[in-house]
Formats: sequence, structure tokens, C-alpha cells
Amino acid sequence: MPRRAESRGRRALRRAVELPCDLVSRYLDEPLLYWATDLSPFGVWLDTSLPMQLGEQVVLSFQPPTGWRRGEITVFAEVVRLTSGRRRRESDAPRRTTGMGLEFLDLGFDEERALRSWLFGRPPPLPKRRRRAFPLSELPRPNQ
Repeated sequence: MPRRAESRGRRALRRAVELPCDLVSRYLDEPLLYWATDLSPFGVWLDTSLPMQLGEQVVLSFQPPTGWRRGEITVFAEVVRLTSGRRRRESDAPRRTTGMGLEFLDLGFDEERALRSWLFGRPPPLPKRRRRAFPLSELPRPNQ
């Protein structure tokens, strides 16, 4: 029985990673390569321009690099978050990331503990810069 949060809120601090992951779904015969940018003992964020549907269940395989001695982790996961990118008006501003958040469904206790230990001390992802609702030039000026 998977451990699930009642409110679907975060249960652990996410950590910044650059981790290649293989993903298999019921629609794919071959694993697809995705890049994980956030990882916690309960889930992962995958950057992709074509996210799957909410509720889709997949098989995810990855192996943390440096310092990991336990071999590849293969886990069932469910798509629980999606974002789609929007281009910003400023040509030099980065695009908003697109992707999907996966929640691990059957990560074993020992794997979870080892993953938590491996993630300890790694920095969290940098916050994304939010776009202003309107340019500064359009701010209302106080009456003088």
C-alpha cells in the first residue's frame, strides 16, 4: 500500500539534481530518457515539453551518480503535477520550465532511507523568478 499525503502537499524538501531517468508507460515499448531536476524520497520532477496525463502510472528507473552504491532504482510512479511552458515577451528571459511531477508508489523502506541519506546536504532547487503582472512603466503613480 503506497504512502500518500492526504492533501497532496510536499512531504520532504526537494533537492536540485541533474539526473538521467528512463521512463516506461503503457503507451511506450521502449524507455524514454528524461532529465530529473528535483528529487525527494517521495517523488521527482522531470523536465519535458510533452508531459503525460495526470494520474498516468509509469515505471521510472534512475541511478544517482557520485556516492550512490546501491545500483539502479526502479519504481512505479504516478503523474501528480503538470506545468506547461509559456514564452515570455522579453527575448533574453528564460522560458518557464515544462514538465511533470511524479510521486513514487512503491519505493521500499531501505531504498527510501538510502535516497534520503544521499540527498541530505544537497541544495534545494533555486526558486523560479515570477513574471510581473504588468511592466514597471505601467504602475499607477500617486497623486502629488
